Amino acid sequence: MAENKADKKPEAPAAPAAESTPKTKKINRLNLAGIDSQLAICKEKQGGLSSKYAHQLLARRKALTS
Repeated sequence: MAENKADKKPEAPAAPAAESTPKTKKINRLNLAGIDSQLAICKEKQGGLSSKYAHQLLARRKALTS
């Protein structure tokens, strides 16, 4: 009976959900338009710009505009 369990291999899922969604870009690779869109998404979903991610986006935007 133990031999039957050892012979069976776990089946991999056909299409993981992670592959269907696009990967997010790193902050240092975003252009100014991408940063602005991420800030808008962040503000909408998190209710403001007080998160660490939002602060990093704001710092990157400041670096690009200066």
